[in-house]
Amino acid sequence: MSWRDRLLPASFRGVGFWVDQAKTPVGYKGQLHEYPQRDQPFFEGLGQQAKIHELTAFIVGPDCLEQRDKLLKALEQGSGELVHPWLGRMQVKVGECDMTQTRQDGGLVTFALKFYPDQPLQFPSAAINSQKLLLVSADSFLGSAVRRFEDAMTLIKAARIGIADLRNSLKEVYGVIEQELKPLIEVYGQLSDLVKAVKELPKEVAAEFKGLLGDIRELKDFARDGYRGVIASVSQQVEAIRQADAPKLTTGKDTTAAAQAVANLVQDTLLVQAAQWIAAMPVAAPVVKLGATPSVAQQAVQPIQRRDVPVADDVLALRDALNEAIWQASLKADPDHYQALNNLRQQMAAHLTAVASSGVRLINLSFKQSLPALVVAYQQFADATRVTEVIQRNGVAHPGFLPPNDRKVSGE
Repeated sequence: MSWRDRLLPASFRGVGFWVDQAKTPVGYKGQLHEYPQRDQPFFEGLGQQAKIHELTAFIVGPDCLEQRDKLLKALEQGSGELVHPWLGRMQVKVGECDMTQTRQDGGLVTFALKFYPDQPLQFPSAAINSQKLLLVSADSFLGSAVRRFEDAMTLIKAARIGIADLRNSLKEVYGVIEQELKPLIEVYGQLSDLVKAVKELPKEVAAEFKGLLGDIRELKDFARDGYRGVIASVSQQVEAIRQADAPKLTTGKDTTAAAQAVANLVQDTLLVQAAQWIAAMPVAAPVVKLGATPSVAQQAVQPIQRRDVPVADDVLALRDALNEAIWQASLKADPDHYQALNNLRQQMAAHLTAVASSGVRLINLSFKQSLPALVVAYQQFADATRVTEVIQRNGVAHPGFLPPNDRKVSGE
C-alpha cells in the first residue's frame, strides 16, 4: 500500500476539507544555557513539546460557501474529533484560525487552522478516609461507654457496696490502670481512692475517664515511634484489655455489679485509647527503591534515609488480636453498647487493612552457613543500618552469628 492509499480524508466534526500542508512540533522543549569562556553549552530539557497541529486547508467547488459555513459552525463548537490526513483520528481543541477569501480565487476558501490536544480532565477519585471514620467511631463509643457505666451505677445501692470486697475485686483492674492509664493515678493514687470514688461519686469517676480519653491523642507521637512503636503499644493494650475483662469474684450483688461496671469502663477506655493510637498510623505512600547500592563504608558516613512503612504481617496480626478481644468484650454488652462496639471493631479492621495493604510482607530466608546480622541486612536491604530490625524480629542471641535455619525479614 502506497502512501497515497494511506491518506485519510481530512475533516473536523464531520465537515470535510482539503489539506495542502500540515505541521506538528516534535521532540523536546527546553532552555539552552551558554556560558562565557566555555565552548560547551548546556541544554536543560523541559519535557516533550505539545502536539499542536497547524493545517493549511481549503474548500473548493461550486458549493464552497455552504461548506465554509458548515466548517465555521464546527470550529465555533471549540472542540471535537479531527481526522488528520497523515496522523489519523484525535480529539482536539480549536485554537487561533484564519480564513482567507479573494475575488481572484473565486470558489476557493482557504483556512489556516490550529488545533491543540484535548486530553480528558483528570477528576479526583473519591477515597474513604479510614482514619477520620475510626476517630468518629471512637468518640461515639466513648459516649456509649460512659452511658453504660452511669446506667449501671444508678441501679446499684451505694450503701450495700462493701468497701473491702470491692477493693479486693478491683486489684487486677487497678494494676491495669497503673500500667496503661497512668494519668489517672494522679487522681486515684491508691486503690482505696478509686473504690471510695466509685461508691460515693460515680459520675465524677466517669467524668475523669472521659476527660482522660479526650487527651489520649497526645500520648502517642507517631512521628517519634513510627509503625513499629504504635503496633507494639497497641499489642500491649490488647493484653491489658483481656486482663480487665472481668474482676475477681466477690460477695454481694451490688458489690459485684459495681466491680463489673468499673472493669467495663476501664476496658472500654483501653479500646478507645487503642483506636486513637491506630488512627495515628497513616496509610503509607509507595516505597521508592534505591537505584544503586551504596557501600558499607558510604553508609557508615551517610546512613540511608528510608521512608517508614508498616510490615503487613504485624498489622494483620494486630487486627486479628483486636477482633478477638472486642468479640469477648461484646459478649457482656447491652444491645446499644454492642452496636457501638461492633462499629468500632469494623472501623478498626478497615483502617488496619488499609495500612497493611500499603506495607511490605515478611519473607523467609535460608542460609547455608551462619552469617552476621549485619551481612544479612546489607544483602537483603542494601542498608546496613537495618541490622537491629533483623536481630529483634528473629530473637537472635548474638548478632554476629545467625543460625542457618529460616529467618524472617521484611520484603522490599
